[in-house]
Amino acid sequence: MKKILSLVLSLVLIVTLVGCGSTAPVQSASPTASQGQSGANSPGPAEKTVKIGLIFPLSGSNADQGVFNVDGAKLAVEDINAAGGIKSLGGAKIELVIYDNESDSDKCKNVAERLINENPDVVAIHGASASAYVLPMLSVFEKAGIPFLTAQTSETITSQGYKYVFAFAAQSPQFAQTQVDMLEWLNKELSLNITKVGIVYEDTEWGLTNSAAARKSIGASETLELVYDQSYTASSSDLSSLVVGLMDSGCQVVFPTSYTQDAKLLFNTMVSYDYSPLIIGGGAGFLYPVFGADLGDLVGGVLSVASHSYDAATIRNDNTYSDVGERFEKKYNYFMPEQGVSAYNAVYLVSQALENSASTDGEAVMNAIRGLKISSLTPGGALKFLENGWSENGVAVMVQWQKDNDGVFRPHTVFPASEATVEFQLTDLLKSLQKK
Repeated sequence: MKKILSLVLSLVLIVTLVGCGSTAPVQSASPTASQGQSGANSPGPAEKTVKIGLIFPLSGSNADQGVFNVDGAKLAVEDINAAGGIKSLGGAKIELVIYDNESDSDKCKNVAERLINENPDVVAIHGASASAYVLPMLSVFEKAGIPFLTAQTSETITSQGYKYVFAFAAQSPQFAQTQVDMLEWLNKELSLNITKVGIVYEDTEWGLTNSAAARKSIGASETLELVYDQSYTASSSDLSSLVVGLMDSGCQVVFPTSYTQDAKLLFNTMVSYDYSPLIIGGGAGFLYPVFGADLGDLVGGVLSVASHSYDAATIRNDNTYSDVGERFEKKYNYFMPEQGVSAYNAVYLVSQALENSASTDGEAVMNAIRGLKISSLTPGGALKFLENGWSENGVAVMVQWQKDNDGVFRPHTVFPASEATVEFQLTDLLKSLQKK
């Protein structure tokens, strides 16, 4: 037991509803499945509303991500409505219509079609927690002329020529480069000389695009060598072959792309094989509250790449939403995860587009989103949407789990310097490597 505890402590992981806002019933991908209930403060019958659609996994293997997104969106709705709603539309209040894709990419297109058919007045839609869920829906939104916003990382989302599709966060190339930059910073600042890199990734759109970007960034480095490159089936029951392959290759640092279940399995399998490489992953499973809950005190010092962070300098330095993380945690009793921040941001961006356009027409809202030049909750500064619908100013950040004064571990932004709000904490493993 002491041996395992020591190993866990030595690992440094540098890795990648409900509110008072107006809310329609949660709709399942299956018409016969059970449905949720409306929010307590739904608009009265005479009150003017505008609908924003949400499509997320609220059941199935990725249901935790759906909850994060819905909670973030609901907090944004509560804030916007409390501030007077959409003033250019006579104070219209925002209402969410929420649909469950059941963590199944094969059902996503049908869910998107049902949302639109059942809510023809929806002004914009946000989703869907994974690139594999997003891609099947894009043609539906484009055909209907309804703006769709996402924080997913695949470049394929914005490479198909769609006018109504917007990606406002860092994409896979920025994720990979931030992983490499962090490793090179550690090597330089701490004299670690860690050069042999392995990449492991789930065989989904997200995993494939992240791994492709990692190959490119590693290949461009003058000091790093890619020694292992292997995919695996998402939600696997056994990752021992990956771990053995990493060990045989002499890999010193791993870049994994995994959601919660696989992230925990990979970590535990490494422990069982007495293998302790540096881990620099692609976010997701290493960012969520359950990861910290499962590790307990052992989560201290763990880091992760992320597209959004509640305490990034972009948020902390803007009085409009500088305290959004604290208010989220007070309301929902868990810290605001990456996808909670991005969902809040999506609703905020739609509200700004509605204010600017003073219209609920799909084309008018689309053009207003495209023309936004505002700072938002996405790290990197003011939005700058390119012709393909991607905001090129978004940057990926590194967060580190640290114990706060109240004794609770939370992730805090530590890299890059432009977005860091707390100092990087040196871990026991890095201290030991410095001595060698």
